[in-house]
Amino acid sequence: MTNPTERPRSPYERDEPPRYDVQTWRKVAYYGGAVLQGVGVVMFFSVFFSFFRFFRAMSSTFGTGSAVDGPHFMSPLGMFPFAFVGILLIGAGQWVRNVGKRGLAGSGVILSPEGEARDAEPWKRSEGAQDQDRLEEVPILRDAVARLGSVAPDVRVRCPKCAYVETEDARFCSACGAPMIGGA
Repeated sequence: MTNPTERPRSPYERDEPPRYDVQTWRKVAYYGGAVLQGVGVVMFFSVFFSFFRFFRAMSSTFGTGSAVDGPHFMSPLGMFPFAFVGILLIGAGQWVRNVGKRGLAGSGVILSPEGEARDAEPWKRSEGAQDQDRLEEVPILRDAVARLGSVAPDVRVRCPKCAYVETEDARFCSACGAPMIGGA
């Protein structure tokens, strides 16, 4: 049972060291999905190449009367299953790339918000580092951020007579003129 006074931990607060790189299986899935997509594109466009070859062969043999067939020639209509399989491979490759890029929880394969945050950690850390680099490139912002860290807090005290909020070093109240107790 969890302690009700204990605040919930963020997915980024773990005992293990932070990850700055994605796991190897995700890289393999991402690049493997790209290969699947490439094979799918080649299979899809092979139908058009087959049609081009068929009509080119038909136009060259139109006057000679010879038939256009042989073991090296595949019918354009017989290539349609390749196009269909190519489209399926393109879709499957995109899905595998998505899983590789976002992880199992980030892509929705596993429903876990904590896992999704863990899967997105390398990208979030990268975005934060890029934002920090952008801030450091702008001198005005860099100087402003540096000054924010060095500014002392402004301490105020209340006047004992009228309750006006006055600076810590005031000897008399600016509102009523009463002496401030403990003023400099």
